[in-house]
Amino acid sequence: MARKYVSWQVLIIVLIVVGALGYGTIKYTERPKFCASCHEIEPAYTSWSTSTHDGINCMECHADEGKIGLIKRKLAASKEIYKHLLGETENIEGDVPSERCIKCHEEIETVSESDQINIPHQKHIGANIECTACHAEVVHGSTGYRSPGMAVCSKCHDVYNPDKCIKCHQKVS
Repeated sequence: MARKYVSWQVLIIVLIVVGALGYGTIKYTERPKFCASCHEIEPAYTSWSTSTHDGINCMECHADEGKIGLIKRKLAASKEIYKHLLGETENIEGDVPSERCIKCHEEIETVSESDQINIPHQKHIGANIECTACHAEVVHGSTGYRSPGMAVCSKCHDVYNPDKCIKCHQKVS
């Protein structure tokens, strides 16, 4: 009887140790410095560290909310690490759907005035245009604040037609 009791104690200790190691591993791999340890991600880390989002953990933008979202992201990252170890480097693009942006930037659902330019975010959201279509360089672009310029707007809009300037370059009332 004493032997069964010892085996249950060992099993419980093993489960606690495995659980603690698993939790510690997840916490450690959530850190931006861990992401930067992969040379494919290092440029993204460097630009993030000089951006307006430098205090935000990578998983806030690159994983769905909750434990399930984190686990899904970790499984996808495991595949990326496996490919890295095999030398199959690829351009790793982190998916950031608009819902994750709006979680912190609720005010964008109104017209924003930035440098006397009216930005109708609600129209873009209504047209299912992802935030990253215009703001892809905000976090992972060149150093400093990365505000979208005319070149970004011109991808979809005729911004160089002087007759249309007033549509965007007017005061918000």
